[in-house]
Amino acid sequence: MLQQTINVLTLSPRWNETFTFTVQVPELALIRFNVEDQISLAANEFLGQYTLPVLSLSKGYRNIPLFSKAGDNLEPASLFVYIWYY
Repeated sequence: MLQQTINVLTLSPRWNETFTFTVQVPELALIRFNVEDQISLAANEFLGQYTLPVLSLSKGYRNIPLFSKAGDNLEPASLFVYIWYY
């Protein structure tokens, strides 16, 4: 599991992070984007999530919508990501 924490006081944070990992069985692999707000040392507040099969990822810039734990769309909340693989 990859996890990145950043302290940001803005509605449009920018991480500029690169994550590299090897997928052993891409036909069975899922990638989950999980957004949390670190509000205390005890627990983080869940903000939104999105999960999709690795094989459905398209290269390039993508806007990833965020959903609640119940599956409700949290529009306009989203992540703007750059996807690259080989």
